[in-house]
Amino acid sequence: MNRLFSGIGSKIIFPYLLLTLIVAGIGAFVVVNLVTGTLQERFNNQLLDAGRVVAESMVGYEEERLAVLRQVAFTEGVAESLAAGSYESLAALVPQIMVNSPADAVILLDINGREVFGWQRFNASAGGEASASTDLSPIADIQLVLQGFTDEYGDKRAFLANTPQGYRLYTVGPVYLEEEQIGAVLIGSDVRKMTIGLTQNAVARVTLYDQAGNVIATTLGDGRDNVAELLQEPPAHYLTVLRLLQESPDQYRVVSENAALQVPLRRVEVLNQEYQLAFGDWRLRNESYGLFSVALPSNFIVNAASTSRDLLNIVFTVATVAVILVGYWVARRIVRPLNRLVDVTTAVTEGNLNQRSGIDRNDEIGTLAVSFDTMTERLDERTQQLVVQKSELAAILHSIADGVIVLDNDDNIVNSNPAAQQLLADLSDGFSKGALHELLNTQPPETTPGTSEQTRRYEMHGRVLGTSSAAVVTPEGDQLGTVMVLRDITREVEAENLKDDFITGMSHELRTPLTVVKVYIDLLRRSANGHLQEQQNAFLDKIVKASDELEQHIQKMISISEIQAGTLNLRREQISFTDLVKQITDSWRPHMEKKELTFTVKLINDGLPVYGDAGRLQWAIANLLTNACTYTAAGGAVEVTVYQKQAMACLDIADTGIGIASADQIYIFERFFRARNEKNYSERGIGLGLFITKELIELHGGQISVTSKVGAGTVFRCELPITTAEAVDQAAAGHTHPTEETV
Repeated sequence: MNRLFSGIGSKIIFPYLLLTLIVAGIGAFVVVNLVTGTLQERFNNQLLDAGRVVAESMVGYEEERLAVLRQVAFTEGVAESLAAGSYESLAALVPQIMVNSPADAVILLDINGREVFGWQRFNASAGGEASASTDLSPIADIQLVLQGFTDEYGDKRAFLANTPQGYRLYTVGPVYLEEEQIGAVLIGSDVRKMTIGLTQNAVARVTLYDQAGNVIATTLGDGRDNVAELLQEPPAHYLTVLRLLQESPDQYRVVSENAALQVPLRRVEVLNQEYQLAFGDWRLRNESYGLFSVALPSNFIVNAASTSRDLLNIVFTVATVAVILVGYWVARRIVRPLNRLVDVTTAVTEGNLNQRSGIDRNDEIGTLAVSFDTMTERLDERTQQLVVQKSELAAILHSIADGVIVLDNDDNIVNSNPAAQQLLADLSDGFSKGALHELLNTQPPETTPGTSEQTRRYEMHGRVLGTSSAAVVTPEGDQLGTVMVLRDITREVEAENLKDDFITGMSHELRTPLTVVKVYIDLLRRSANGHLQEQQNAFLDKIVKASDELEQHIQKMISISEIQAGTLNLRREQISFTDLVKQITDSWRPHMEKKELTFTVKLINDGLPVYGDAGRLQWAIANLLTNACTYTAAGGAVEVTVYQKQAMACLDIADTGIGIASADQIYIFERFFRARNEKNYSERGIGLGLFITKELIELHGGQISVTSKVGAGTVFRCELPITTAEAVDQAAAGHTHPTEETV
């Protein structure tokens, strides 16, 4: 007996059995109650969801009526006929609209509220005209619309009316002729038909009440007058159904006050069938028109709960017995080798990787023991390798002249070399995470084209630091952190600035002697008074042409310095992008024909309004046309296409020229860059046109891209934001002339 209760197997098995019995009993009790409660909760949720569907569908019906109202009010000829009081003209126009609409009635009123024309739907395929003499001006909502009243929901109103054809929900709105209100139009929906549609949408019986709690339409019992015949009950039962559905003023007040937070529930028995009702506030345009209720039969809940409870009790009983038996057997099998595995695990945890379990079994525990021993052996080998690799990596990292920092996913410094520590220590009070973050937050990153590498340039305390960073990603795609390389590029930046200053200064200085040359050429021709020889005139023409080319190059250099300094002036105005492109292409057509190029221009009719500097945009587009003409051989083709893509005005300039190698395309928009192609260098140029084009397009909020293949041609695509109506209004209000700004 002592051996039975003192062993580790008993200490595991008996508490396990006791715990299993307790958990099984509590679990069975809780689950049975949860299942029973869940059935009721799911039923209530379904009922409440049906109520929300009804409320949303009512709004949908209101939107349909508004759509029909706008269609009638804005149909050509309706406003004129209403202003003239022409019943015949309205009879020829309005029914054609209403036959294909979901609305059931339309009434057109003059400015005094008298009916000029009316139409209503009697069935699914026919309609009839109402008399044209009814005075509807006493209705408060109609009077407000005729008086031009407008609230936060607009100038339209809605109201419920009890007509000879039954209850109808009307939406009324004004009718204008040349911005003057000349009457109103009413669009009505049959409440009974609407109730049937709500029932189909909500998959539940729907009842509508007026503000006194009286039933005005219901689909409970199919909602028809012959409900008694459908239910095979005495006719008096239909009146009983309606009486049961009536609501008191107190109930109406409870629903309307709490509809935004919850939908009150109520049970009612109709024709020996128990229903549960959920009420909601029938509200349109923030105005209550009464109540609505959705009903679902609830008798099945009791039967389902009883069946589920019995089934769950049986399942839990069988499962508990099975768990006890299986647990007892498994526990006995596991306990014996556990002690050995625990001892070996403890030794390995303490760093003794030479320990092995030595368990030899043919089951899972034996496999576990063999795997554990193999794992321990490999762990020992890998630990030795990691020690060697770590030493080698540390030596490599310390020998790199550039600073290297490794960050984890939380931007904590994991490792760094002495060069990085020295750089950050020189720029701040010391090497730390705070010093690194202070540096990184001074400049947004730039992504290197074609790679995921991010490069940045920082200027702190008179020194410039360049960094490049990339994510450390495993072969499986998991990101472990970021590796960052830092380099002091102060000397390179100073040299670059000196070069830019030199180019800018020389550009300005060259303009003065060039101007003198051009002036004296002009004076020479004037003073010669036509006595120059033909050869002398040819020499002067070449000098003028070369001077113009030199002036263009100088202007490009000056524009580059203005762009980089942020002093480029833009005279922005509202312009038609289509007309701008047409003007440029018309001027370029003689050049294309002179080189025997097929020049095709495709423009859309829409003007594509953009807000920008017409002269700068012409310069940018002319640079692209210059490239297309220059690098396309005679007999080739150049195609210009203007189109709209979402909110962007797009321009494609495609040629069949020599093309650009893929390796050069990422640098094609850099200044002074020319693609490495023998045919490129047969044409003169300094590599500034595409750089200027890109900068000008981006200054206008657009972007430019290139697609090219060597020997097949090139396509340059420019995209500029189309000026919205709001932007046009703001520009017109603030500026009557083109605006000039410094970018």
